[in-house]
This record gives sequence, C-alpha cells and structure tokens, in this order.
Amino acid sequence: MNAAGPEGTSGGSPGAGAAAEGPVRRQVSLALAVLGIAALALVIFLPLLDLALSRLFWSGLPESGPLVDHALVILAFMAAALASLEGRHLSLTGHDPSARGLKAGLYAYAQTVAASVQASLFWASLALAWTGFDSDMKVWIIPLRLLAASIPLGFLVMALATVFARGASRARILLSCVGLIVGTILAISSIRNLATSLLGSAPDLLQVTSALVRTATHAALFPLAFLVILAALFGAPLFTALGGIAVILYVASGSFIELAPSEAYSLLRSGSIAALPLFGLAGFVLAESGAGLRLVAVFRELFGWIRGGEAIVAVLACAFFSTFTGINGVTIIALGGLLVTVLSESGRFREDRARGLVTASGDIGLLLPPSAAVIVYGINAQFIYGDSSAFDVTTLFKGAVVPGLILVMAMCVAGVVAAPRRIKGDGGKAFDLRATATSLKPAFLELLVPVFAVALYFTGSAGLTEIGAFSVLYISIVEVLVKRELSIRGLIGILRRYLPIIGGTLVIIAAARGLSFYIVDANIPEVFSSWISARVSSPLVFLLALNIFLLVVGCLMDIYSAILVVAPLVIPLGTAFGIDPVHFGVIFIMNLSIGFLTPSVGINIFLASYAFKKPVARIVKDVAPFLLVMIAVLLLITYVPWLSTFMIRRR
Repeated sequence: MNAAGPEGTSGGSPGAGAAAEGPVRRQVSLALAVLGIAALALVIFLPLLDLALSRLFWSGLPESGPLVDHALVILAFMAAALASLEGRHLSLTGHDPSARGLKAGLYAYAQTVAASVQASLFWASLALAWTGFDSDMKVWIIPLRLLAASIPLGFLVMALATVFARGASRARILLSCVGLIVGTILAISSIRNLATSLLGSAPDLLQVTSALVRTATHAALFPLAFLVILAALFGAPLFTALGGIAVILYVASGSFIELAPSEAYSLLRSGSIAALPLFGLAGFVLAESGAGLRLVAVFRELFGWIRGGEAIVAVLACAFFSTFTGINGVTIIALGGLLVTVLSESGRFREDRARGLVTASGDIGLLLPPSAAVIVYGINAQFIYGDSSAFDVTTLFKGAVVPGLILVMAMCVAGVVAAPRRIKGDGGKAFDLRATATSLKPAFLELLVPVFAVALYFTGSAGLTEIGAFSVLYISIVEVLVKRELSIRGLIGILRRYLPIIGGTLVIIAAARGLSFYIVDANIPEVFSSWISARVSSPLVFLLALNIFLLVVGCLMDIYSAILVVAPLVIPLGTAFGIDPVHFGVIFIMNLSIGFLTPSVGINIFLASYAFKKPVARIVKDVAPFLLVMIAVLLLITYVPWLSTFMIRRR
C-alpha cells in the first residue's frame, strides 16, 4: 500500500488538467486547510474547556459533546478533500507519473472508478444532509443540516480533484467525467429521495430510472464489485474501493444509499473516535521536534551498556512513537533513519539487521495505551457484541497491555541476540547512573506524556478525547514555549502537513463503516459463522486458521478498514467457539500489525523500502528473522488466553 504522491500524466496530450493547477486549486486548498485547522482546534480545546468547567462548577460547557462531534465530521471531510487535492490518499499501489501505455491506461481506469464512487457518495450524502435533519435541529444556533453539509462538500471536492488531477490529460479528464455520470446514475435513488423532499414528489422519470438501476445493479452485482476491486489494485484510493462496494450492495438490495454516509456520520460522532487524530497529532509533533533524539539518548543511557543495548533503544523508541501516532509506518518514516544510524554506528550492527529490526518494530506499540487501533476496535466490537457491560475500550486496553509488553520484550531480546559480539578489548561502557540522570532531565517532560495518559484514563479522571486533547496541548506547550524547538508558525506547519493524513485515515474509517453496516444488517456474519462452524469443530484449529487469514488481511488492508469490515465477520465466530472477547480482540490487532510485514505486499515493507532507499526484496530478507519472532509471540498469545484476560475482572 502507498500513500500516493502527486499524480502524473496518464497519456495523451496535456492541457485541460493544467488549468486546475492555478489559483483556483491553491485557493481551494487554502480554504480547506483553514476549515480543517479550525475544526481541529475545536476538537482540541472544547473537550478541555468542558472538562475544566465541569470540575470547577459541576457543569460543563453546554452542548460541548455535539460541537466536538460535528467539528470532527468537518475535520474528516475537509482534510480528506485536501488529501485528494494533494494526491495523498492511501492506495494498494503507487502511481508512477512517468508511466505510459498500458500502465497509464489502467491507472486512468482506476481514477475513473474512483470518480464514479465519489459522485455516488456526494449525491447520497447530499440527500442525507437535507432529508436526514429537520430545519429546527441545531447545535447551539447552527443548523445540523449546515454541519452535515460538510460531507457532500468534501465528496464533491474529492470527485473534482480526481477528475482534474495535476497533470491529467484531456483523455483522462474526459474518462473521469464519464465516471461522474456513472456515479450519478448509480445514486439515482438518492436524487429521487432529494427531489421528493424538495418537491413533494419525485418526477416519474426518476422513479422509473431508479427501479431500472436497481434491477441492473442486482443482476450485475458481482461483475461490478470485481471492477471496483480491480480499480483498487490499479491505484484507486482505498476508501473508494470500500465505499464503491458499499454503494453497489445498497443499490442492488434496494436499500437507501444514504445509509453509507449516515453510518459514517454516526461513527465520527461516537465520541472516542476523536482520540485517533488527537493522539496521532501528538505523535507527529513529538517526531517533528527534537524529542526523538532526547528519548533515544535516554534509552541509550539506560540500555546502551548491555551488549546489543542499542537494539533495546530502537525497539522502545518505536514502541513509544507508534503507540501515539496510530498510523501505519509513520514511525519508520519519522525515526527509521535515526534508529538505523544508532544501531549501525554506535551498536556496530550490520546495516541489514538494523533495517530489519527497525522495520519489524515500526508498529510494535499498537496494543499499548493509548493506541488508536485499540480504540477503533473497541468501539466497533462494542457495536457488534451489543452489550457494553461485557466489553468496552477500557477492558480491551487492560487485556492488551501484557501481550503488548510481551511483544516489545520479545523484539528487544531478538535485537540483543542479533547484536554483534564485543570486539576483543572493548568491554563496552558501564552503566552510569549520573549520565542516565543527566539524559533524563531534557527528556523528562516528554516522558511524562504516556504516564499522564495512562493515569488519567485508568483512574477515570478523563475520557480518551480529553486525554488526546490534553496530550496535544501539553506537547505543543513543551516544544514551543519550554524547549523552543518549534515556533507557532512551525506548529501550524505541522498541523497543515498532518491534515491530509487525518483526512485519508478518517475517510477510510467512514467508508469502511458504511460497508460494515451493510454486512451486519444483511446477517452475513451469522451465515458465515454457521458455515465455518459446520466445518471446523476445534477452537484450536479455528484460531490457527484465524491467524493465517488475518495475516493475509493485514497485507491487503489498512488496520482501520480491516477492523470495520473484517471484524464483523469473524467476531461471531469467536463467540461461537467460546473465545473471550478481549482475547479475541488482542489476537485480531496483533495479527494485523504483523500482517503489515508479511511479504510481499505488507505496507511497512514498502514504507521501509522508501525510507531506506532499498529494494523491497532486500527489506523482506532483512525483516524475515524478526517476523518469525513476532509470529512466535502471536502463537503464544493465541494459545495462552490467560495472558490477555488475567487483568480483567468479570462481573
């Protein structure tokens, strides 16, 4: 998978696409960035203000929750639109701007399908924004229709950005316009519903066309789904593949397409989901400042005196940052070069072993609080289990801590074993308490972040959104006012660079939730569970098959879409085989984090290839020994459920 870079020419003569690169594109980008940063500011400050007022006056800020929820909706779709303008949506394959011939043609096809899906979702979300809210429904004095209008606005900009991509040829623009027409036809039922709401009744032409489209889509369901999947393989953004399949399924079944954006809207307003971009932003600010160097210095003093201690340094640094960022491979991109240098120069590691260890450890913190993966899985699983008293995010965090620490320790041990022997006459440095204390001083404020987060969460002093907001504000104050390593302008620059990543991640989650709702509503998990249960009788065999399946899923999907699309299918199976929900969740998340490294399409392998400027085949070879260690830990966690459940008190 790749976060696609700027798009290039797809063949044919350039021309029309160039017009989109001028002042209009810049002004739209600026407007989206301003709206996105303003929404992000509300998501940061409103929860903290509400928390402070509730502690001081026993009453918080009126309607703070709905305001934060809708600010997140605006943030998600404005940032996603910005990601489209910059060509930075996550996709299964990258795009070579210099490609010609068949490769360029296949990419143009993928973008045509993407434009079609975005057009369908625009009409569906426009109908939702108008028909789903009464005119007197407001948050403070703001009509909900106006706030929800950010969804169709975002999809409209995404569709136009896809059509008029940078460097797009006239032929590709024309083909993408055909995609817009096809998407509009697919969404004809939403247009009919919108017309009915506005006019009192829809014209007969819309009624007849809607019925014809439903019949045709039902007849061609599998070919259409195949075409969407094919587009994903050729470079269409991942969210358009998920959203496209959802649209086809809703149309074919005669359901309202508006259910897809409606479920996305509901998920983004589910409270804890706001913690995902907040913790991610906290990690980005840390990575952009000198915090990485200071934390590495602390870990080196603590463990550098051990043979292979630099490996422990690298693993702990990766665990610290990946716990916060929550986005696949960010730690590899941000700290990979620094950590490989520490290992190969100070630790005298062979460069291939250094690359392998850092790549394998890139997402090693996904089970540790305040991991966004645990938050999203917990919210989704709670929806599937339907009994919040039996399963919630806090319970999952408690169950995931020990398996997460075991994985971190196993990678530390693997790194120590892979370390070179001491050169004769070189006894290495001895542990120096004074030097350790000296290194702790400059990094002390940053090291308090996870301490504060864990303490606030598990004592019930604040929720995940408030803790995420506090983490962002605290780190920003430390880096701007105390350390003075970032200026206000520099901090705003980080926010601007982070927006497309927020948008790209949240729109995938939104699209995946729409598809997930259809899967659950159509009773597919129960049918799938019955089919598997009739063929597999042993829980041990089921768990082994589950591990293999999820490793493959981890190769092909990002973690959030996998949680929202695949979890509804397999969670009922876990229940049928009597597997504890927390144990099952730990297995699920650990599998996906390892799947990022599974040859030959694991996303972290590609990101490491980019970061270290080495061929993918070389990275696969470097990672292989550490991947085996992670699989061994996975099997241990899978078949010893006590490790995931002993900290949990069952009612």
